[in-house]
Order: sequence, then C-alpha cells, then structure tokens
Amino acid sequence: MPEGSSSSFLFTVCQIGAENALKKEITREHPELRFAYSRPGFLTFKFDPKTAVAASPNELTPEFELRSAFARAYGISLEEVASPALIIEKTLELKRALYLPPEEAFRLHVWEKDEFPKGEEPPDFATGQASRGLERLIRKEAGSRGSVRFHESVVAMPGDFVLNVIILGSRKLEKPVWWLGYHRHTPQHSPFPGGIPEIELPPEAPSRAFLKLEEAVLRSGAPLLPGDTAVEIGSAPGGASYALLQKGLNVVGIDPGEMDARVMAAAHFKHIQKVVAAVHRPDLPASVEWLLVDMNVTPNIALFAIDRLASRTKDTLLGVLLTIKLNQWKMADQIPSMLEHVKVMGMVRARAVQLFHNRQEILIYGFTRKGLLRKTSRVG
Repeated sequence: MPEGSSSSFLFTVCQIGAENALKKEITREHPELRFAYSRPGFLTFKFDPKTAVAASPNELTPEFELRSAFARAYGISLEEVASPALIIEKTLELKRALYLPPEEAFRLHVWEKDEFPKGEEPPDFATGQASRGLERLIRKEAGSRGSVRFHESVVAMPGDFVLNVIILGSRKLEKPVWWLGYHRHTPQHSPFPGGIPEIELPPEAPSRAFLKLEEAVLRSGAPLLPGDTAVEIGSAPGGASYALLQKGLNVVGIDPGEMDARVMAAAHFKHIQKVVAAVHRPDLPASVEWLLVDMNVTPNIALFAIDRLASRTKDTLLGVLLTIKLNQWKMADQIPSMLEHVKVMGMVRARAVQLFHNRQEILIYGFTRKGLLRKTSRVG
C-alpha cells in the first residue's frame, strides 16, 4: 500500500442526520468493523480481524462489499491530501501496490460530501461546483505527468478500479480538505461519484418525486419497458407518475389527492382517487408489472398497503419500488424485517438503499423471478 496509508480503514459517506443509523447498521452487519472517526456525513471504520465472525472476510480488500442501506458510497480509506499533484503521486503509489499494468485506467470519482441536511440547503447552494473544478485540476495534472490514466467517463463499470476524492471541507473553511480512497466497482456500489447521479428536474415536472423515481430506477436497475403497467400508491401530485409516463409506461395512480393537470391529460394515465384500502382487484388493470409506494405514513402501513396489491397482481408482477419514510431514525432498526416482508411478497431479491434524493426515507426495491430474469437478460 502507499507509504503512510493503511488498508485497514474503510470510509463511508451518508446523508447528514443518518450517521447514527449507519453506525448501528454496521455494528449489526459487520462486527469486524469498529467505528474510528467522523464528520457530519463522513465516517471511517477500522477493520479488526479479532472481532470478525465466521462469515466475515479475513482482510479489507478493494472488492469488499458493505451491507448497508445508509452508506451512499464507501471504499478503502487512504489519507488526507492537499494538492492535485499529491493525488497523482498517491495514485501512482497505489497503482504499484495493486500491481496494475501501465495501461490500466482508473475511474475518477470526485465529489463533495453533504454540507447540509436534506431540504435545508441555502438558496445559493449548488451541488457539484467544487467537485467539477477539482476534477479538472486532477485530470490536468495527470495529463501533464503522463503517468496516470483516467477514463473519460466517470460512470463505473464492474471490475473498474475507482479513485475516490472526497471534498470534506466546509464553505466556511479557508482551505479545502480532501480525502483519498479507492475501491473496485461491483453492483453493490453506486456507479456514480459519491452515489450522486446527474439528474435534472424538468420545469414541467409536478414535484421532486420525479428525481426520486429516476434515481430509484438507475440504482436498482429496474428493467422498466414501454408498455409495462405501473401502479403507484401515493401518486399526488404526480412527479413519479410523470417520470414513468415519459418512459412509455401505462400508469395507475392511487391517491385521494388531486393530480397535476399535465399528468391527468396523459392518455396512458388513470387516477383512482381513493385511499388504497378502498382499492380492490377489479379497480386495477388485468396485468400489473410494477408496484410503487411513496406515502407519508409509517413503514408498517406502507408495507401493508403494497402487500394487499402485491398478492392480487402476483401473476404478472415483476418488481416493487418502495419509498419508506423513517419518521424517527430509530425506525432504521426495522430495515431487516422490512426486507423480509418484501421477500414474503414474492421478491427473490430485495435491497434497501438511501438515495441521494431521499430525505429521511429509504428506497426498498425487489424483483420477482420473472423480473430478475428480465433484468439479467437486459444486462446480458
């Protein structure tokens, strides 16, 4: 490993406010990791083989997979760096330590950790300004030295070595603080720097639920196809429904509230203006491929709502995308039981993640065998 660094530490980044939930989750899922250091939205853990259990890895490797809903990005933690030149020097040392051939290129992931809790950003705040500037400087330094290659695209592919440069410094600090780490990309990681996909909210979108839906599809790899039918519980005013319609899906929105006029005018949208408890199988289309939930209710109520419809659409269902509110952070302790609940619905694969566009909520997604087969065939 590079001199002065250690491969026994793992970095994680999360939403500000989710730090304690992340620590409890890692304590439960990874006894081999001990909490080491934190700033708001950034935590490190030390790998301790003495506390490892039989199923734990023997060492921290670039392929290490963290079982976590709250870590948006993670990897092997190296050290604080102060200049683009030092970043290139450390990358060269890392390349030698990993025995990579000269032509091997890294994916370069540069991003800013969250500076504000979700929904509390000041009006003049824009995500990505500092990271774009630093990325240009790093690429320029690499080009002038000719000794380190970076892929042009930042979107990671399975097997890629990813160099993580995290901007930790607050805007209040005179000197920025940058942290260096790396990982080898697997589907367990987000392919985007810091787990932050570049998604723009169209001015005509009825709500920011558009962003959550777009990110949910990207993160889950849900194989939505034009002509599929999606039923969304908690659809008003229509941000997610609008995103689904733009993808060519037929959409049924279930919500006692009013839908946006642009969604209502769509030929492939139907509004069932009822509470979900009053919706019965005859109200739904004969074929339903996708079920979605985004209601401001407790997790058990949200899961009960989707459970009723999942049992009535099991013959055609391919998967679920569920936005689950965590009105209190202690509800995060229930995530393992939530995932088991989703599996009982018929999902053979289920996972929980906190998306960049989520607030105090998580996405739980899952696929039936038929949905997983479609997903695999599209990837192949």
